[in-house]
Amino acid sequence: MVVVALLILAAVLTMESLVPALLIGSLVAIPLLFVFTRLTVVVGAEEVSAAFGRGWPRRAIRHAEIVSVASVRNTWWHGWGIRYISGGSMYNVAGLDAVELVLESGKKFRIGTDQPDELRSAINVRLGIG
Repeated sequence: MVVVALLILAAVLTMESLVPALLIGSLVAIPLLFVFTRLTVVVGAEEVSAAFGRGWPRRAIRHAEIVSVASVRNTWWHGWGIRYISGGSMYNVAGLDAVELVLESGKKFRIGTDQPDELRSAINVRLGIG
């Protein structure tokens, strides 16, 4: 009986400290949701760039750094957002399809997209491959 009373007391005390934590967490999480709901990819004359939300965070890869380009399919555990993957990093907002850039350094950069073949082709055209 004493153990049950202590567990109830601990739960009540935890709830009081949980409310401010949830409020602060919500104030941080809600703006992040707006940032990471859109990924814009630009295949420019000199670089390929991928940017979340209104342009931040952003990653740009110069064409000269790209060794190869391939359409790939991520596994569900790769997740969404900015992720570290085996051998490199990934930007993704939804889905499992991506384009993987292998860089001169040996690192990989994956860009999540719902049009992987079109993105791969556009990059290859800029690189003079296709």
